[in-house]
Amino acid sequence: MGQITRAVAYCNNEVAFIAWELDGMISGCLGFDIVRVYLQTGERRGLSTWVPFEGQHNHGWKEQDTGVWPVQKTNWRDLTLRRRRDRAERRPDNVNVRYEIRPVGRMAAGLEPVPVRQSKTYDGPVIPLGYLGPAVETNPILVTSDFGDVKAAFNNGIIAGQWLRHAIEEQNKAFNKDVLIAEVEDVHSEIRQYLAGDLITFLKSMIDRALADGGQVLLALYELEDSELIDMLIRNKSLLKVILSNSSAGRESGAWDERNAPARAKLRSNGVDIQNRLFNNRHIGHNKFAVYLDRQGTPRAVMTGSTNWTSLGLCGQTNNSIIIENDDIAAGYHAYWDALHKDVIEDPDPESAPGHKNVQGPDLREADATPVPAALQASRAKLWFSPNTKGTTRNIKKAPPDLDELFALMSGAKQAIFFLAFLPSRGGLYSIIETARQAGETKPELLVVGAISDPTAMPGYQAKSPEDGEEDDETPEEAAARKPYVYDERHTHIVRASNLGAGTAMGDFEAEILKLGTAIVHDKIVVIDPLSDDCVIVTGSHNLGYKASYENDENLLILRGDKRLAQAYAVHILDVYDHYRYRAWQAKNKLEGKPIFSGQLDLNDHWLKNYVEGTKGDITGYFLS
Repeated sequence: MGQITRAVAYCNNEVAFIAWELDGMISGCLGFDIVRVYLQTGERRGLSTWVPFEGQHNHGWKEQDTGVWPVQKTNWRDLTLRRRRDRAERRPDNVNVRYEIRPVGRMAAGLEPVPVRQSKTYDGPVIPLGYLGPAVETNPILVTSDFGDVKAAFNNGIIAGQWLRHAIEEQNKAFNKDVLIAEVEDVHSEIRQYLAGDLITFLKSMIDRALADGGQVLLALYELEDSELIDMLIRNKSLLKVILSNSSAGRESGAWDERNAPARAKLRSNGVDIQNRLFNNRHIGHNKFAVYLDRQGTPRAVMTGSTNWTSLGLCGQTNNSIIIENDDIAAGYHAYWDALHKDVIEDPDPESAPGHKNVQGPDLREADATPVPAALQASRAKLWFSPNTKGTTRNIKKAPPDLDELFALMSGAKQAIFFLAFLPSRGGLYSIIETARQAGETKPELLVVGAISDPTAMPGYQAKSPEDGEEDDETPEEAAARKPYVYDERHTHIVRASNLGAGTAMGDFEAEILKLGTAIVHDKIVVIDPLSDDCVIVTGSHNLGYKASYENDENLLILRGDKRLAQAYAVHILDVYDHYRYRAWQAKNKLEGKPIFSGQLDLNDHWLKNYVEGTKGDITGYFLS
């Protein structure tokens, strides 16, 4: 009889990814029990699961564990490593854990029973389970955001989740968009703290450091709307300088900068050193970075990433933040901040009016045309800043220099490409989506995994032609057929963010809310070969599309050779991908008239059927390579 031969684990500050392999079919196996073991204390916890067997019902969406509802695949995400799923509370980080995986089947004579670790919370019969083989241990992992001279954090800002709905309803509140927005804007809300994860601490960290050590912080921000962060800036106004760009035009009013205007006025009236950067057109100051200068004015550290300083950025989208303690990298960002400060943009009059002619100046564009500084090569890092082209409007037939390098890195991947993107370039040869797709389909050994917000960037998207009429005239099914939910060919797996709607929330699943604002997946991340010494991480504010390089203030950070960090980013990508993968496949199946999966496999249907038919995929194999 087959058995588990090996198991591995990887993690970041929020989630762990576990994979295991078998040497053959395990007769009678219904799945796997996974136990988290805390190495400091010896505490053991079965991992949480929510989907029951047929004949059982989890109407209240209460967790059991894998000893009751075993995992029916060969990889899994430990979603409760930091987050508790029975209440809005988080566990501490900087702990060492490992995992034990054991195959289970129906209890029978001679089998060791699987322990029942918690009280029954579901309807339907109890199904006693027994172990079919010994436990196999993973490597130990450290759950942390601290990677030496680099720190990285990822939030829990996925709105389309069953837990979130029930957490809101348990407060006797209606589950709707307005209630959720109120929760994430409430600085005292446990749901806000839960969804933001460590990001609030990260965004505050530079100013906390300046307050403690007598330094200064230079900020370049696109959106500023969160009251907790605004109040922090005002309290510490003597320690900082802010460049604040415009938000987009209001959809109803057409007035520019509606979202940032209240914060801008509040900072001004309280004496904060703030410089406007109001393009009020297609050009945007899309940065979200902070440079820390020590008491002597020397740049020592920088924080960047995808997180806007808004409640939705913290809680309502997937996002990341990275802090780098490196004088050369900090100096590069400092020089860029100074260049932005010198590149004065005349305020429209009034500030809510369009800024038709406002663009970045030629000096800034010329300075951004090459990566800076050259000394960074020794630290295995490269910085690109935008805009970095002579042309002030995008030309999709000419790759800008930063994306040209990114495309080359992706095309040179040997093992895997992972990515998350909000608004990458849409279709055509010159996009990260097409570059990843072609790499995955031309290299038999290459794994490609990604998730995106923008449905029009999905492979296979077909724009509606004018002769077909207005897009508003089409049915949801017609729109979905033009904007695919899933691209799954060879070793290339791409999904677009979607939720369980009224037509796909089957069984114990209930309808979800997809988004609170525009973005869903808001990260801008590419990770290449994370198990290799030659691994690459690409992060920053850059949306990984042509507009970002031609028209926006942006930063793109390329880091090489840090495997632990690359694996932390890869785990975040897999977490987001796997969450939306289930929902994307449900939507795809509904569109195509296929059955919608609403629970675990029937007890009479061997789990290996799904395993053979592709549930295992290539992800397990890659992380065990």
